[in-house]
Amino acid sequence: MEKQQITTYKRVYSTENKVASLDKMGLFFGVLGFLLGRAVLIDTLGPFGISYFAYMCKLKRYKVPVFFFISLGIMFSHQGSNALRYIISLFIMYLISSNINLEKKKVFNIALFGFIINMLVSITFSIVKGIYIYDVLISLFESLVVFALVYIYSFGIELILKKSIRRVVSNEEIIALSIIMGIAVSGFSNVNFFNISLKSVLSMLMILIFAYKGGAALGASTGITIGLITNINNLTSTFYIALYGFCGLIGGVFNKINKYMVVFSFSLAASIMMIYTKGIGEIILIREVVIASLLFLLISEEKLEYLEKFTKAALGNEESAANYVKRVKEILNNRLREVESAYSEIANTFEKVREKERILDQRDIASVVDMISQDVCVNCGMKRSCWNTKFHHTYSMIMEILNILESEGKINESLAPDEFKRYCIKSDSILKSAKHYFDLFMLDYKWNKKLSENRKLVSSQIKSLSKCVGNLAKELKEDINFDVDMENEIIVELDKEGIKVDKVSYIKRENKSFEINIQKSPCYGGTLCKERLIPIVSKVVGKKLSSLSLGCKMSGDKCNIKLVEGQEYIAKTQVCFISKDESAISGDSYTYMELEDGKYMVALSDGMGKGEKAYEESSVTIQVLEKMMESKIDEKVSIDVVNSMLMLKSSDEIFSTVDLSIIDLKEGMLQTVKMGACPSFIKRSKGSVEVISSSSLPIGIISEVKVDTDTRRVREGDFIIMVSDGIIDAGKDKDLGENWLYTVLEKIEKTSPKEIANIILDKALDLLDNQPIDDMTVVVTKILKNSNI
Repeated sequence: MEKQQITTYKRVYSTENKVASLDKMGLFFGVLGFLLGRAVLIDTLGPFGISYFAYMCKLKRYKVPVFFFISLGIMFSHQGSNALRYIISLFIMYLISSNINLEKKKVFNIALFGFIINMLVSITFSIVKGIYIYDVLISLFESLVVFALVYIYSFGIELILKKSIRRVVSNEEIIALSIIMGIAVSGFSNVNFFNISLKSVLSMLMILIFAYKGGAALGASTGITIGLITNINNLTSTFYIALYGFCGLIGGVFNKINKYMVVFSFSLAASIMMIYTKGIGEIILIREVVIASLLFLLISEEKLEYLEKFTKAALGNEESAANYVKRVKEILNNRLREVESAYSEIANTFEKVREKERILDQRDIASVVDMISQDVCVNCGMKRSCWNTKFHHTYSMIMEILNILESEGKINESLAPDEFKRYCIKSDSILKSAKHYFDLFMLDYKWNKKLSENRKLVSSQIKSLSKCVGNLAKELKEDINFDVDMENEIIVELDKEGIKVDKVSYIKRENKSFEINIQKSPCYGGTLCKERLIPIVSKVVGKKLSSLSLGCKMSGDKCNIKLVEGQEYIAKTQVCFISKDESAISGDSYTYMELEDGKYMVALSDGMGKGEKAYEESSVTIQVLEKMMESKIDEKVSIDVVNSMLMLKSSDEIFSTVDLSIIDLKEGMLQTVKMGACPSFIKRSKGSVEVISSSSLPIGIISEVKVDTDTRRVREGDFIIMVSDGIIDAGKDKDLGENWLYTVLEKIEKTSPKEIANIILDKALDLLDNQPIDDMTVVVTKILKNSNI
């Protein structure tokens, strides 16, 4: 059966020969034609209606009403032979277009059509009246204007016809629409109500709309364009061009505030121009401004939002650049998501590799039995009886021997089955051969387990990398904006105070947070930022700011300063330590640093053993942890990466503990992450002591790490105390356990973190008679109220 071809639905905008009708669109085009017919360029020249009708000949549906409206407009504006000349041109165009289909003709052909008709009729009238070179030149000029205007109408009218489906407007269409509107407004010349010019009111209304939706640049350009078009045949045209341009500029400056501010600034600009020109426009002009402003305020925001799309294309490079950046971010985000997905799939593939569950599976047992029979039974006199007559019985006995080997790890006469010893004449040789091959398979099994463990570690690393890429994509997707105005304001204020900066970046995020990055030459004293720069920038922004890190971050020969909104709290950390045997190298490593987003990190790691080896393990742990936390990588992912790194780093057993504290200085929250670490303590400002314990193993021992986490609130005056096992174990020989430190902390009344750290270390040394049995480290962090807020 032949299939029927069904075409898909497609909306078609056609200008086929339809019955002329005066619907809403027809009435609109007719009124527009009337205004364009009334508009005058210079003296008696009125090419606007002729060129408009030349293009409307393409739209046969609206041709008849447009013809009559343009003719009516010409008769209202022009007199005698001049009006007759234009009407004859319209009539000739009407007759030709009725017999020749112009619908599919190119715009150039339509423009040429209008040029020729206008030129021929104008020259004919000049011949009848008496031809002069001046008349010929004027006719040529007017016909060229007709030719150019057809192109302008082609952009504007097509936009009007398809306004319901258009979402993006080109610059050419915006300019064309502005010119058409300006010419239409000039068609209201000499139309006054109570001495108020309707042309001036509508001109100002248009400028207000464009200034409000397009800003200062579009407001000024619209004002100049409308001022030029509507007053080109007026002796005071320069005044109106300056007035409209200046008012559009000033009104557009305040478009980000609200429409009332636009109206106020527009009116103020008009008043200033009145004073400056000593009343050229008279008091009537002020009334026109007031009426235009009232009409503008009466237009709903919904209507203005609709009109906004007709101004978007003319806003210049700022939005284009923003759109370009947004598109680049989307592309990068998609690419990063693809990379994240690829890494995640690779990690899953590693995990899906089947791990050998037993030393000997069914296939291995069959191989071992075969090898034993080949080594021992091939020349045995009982081979026929054992392997031919009683094959299944013999096979099951050797399987039982292999099961004993797997469960006991060894085999001998005492462990062998009694039945096997009675029937086999070479039992000792069988047992030795079974043990030999079992050991080979055991070695193979151990290597398989090692490879499987390494696969898990690689899978964990790839998963961590996938998460890092995913977090980066998430951060990139955030709506980040650069406030150029604020950047310029900061640069100006710093310059006023004699502080020279190379670059300022003010970054706003969608969660309403912000950061300011300043690059400048080093001040060498190190106090400029704290004493002068931060207070000045805080005043400009209107909020108390603080630097993310103390001191300068040098990049080459430049100093980079990052300022954020001041946190509720600040943290001060002090450390005291002593190594075993008072050597120069300690197996304990620590760090404390400010992170982004108002967080503060303190970390302590204790390497296995002592001396250089322990130092290497703990320092690697701390260094990698520092870098990953600085890069805003999740702490769980960071610990997974460090764990995998330690396990793959060497064939020897190397491991270290991790005691990590992350303090949210904005909210006053403490999050602890422990891996085999000693208990840490919180000494409250009121004297009470809290213990945070851990039961997890150190990192670097097993591939799947178990992390102990705890979250608590901290307040002003609280101390967070972290210690290595050298401190905790100091009370073992005195049968004090861990409680000795709890008791000491309860009795301490000092308020300095340095003093508290010294007291703890001194007490631990006293318990050991000043003979440390391990590296000893105390890290004390105090929470303080931020006095700069």
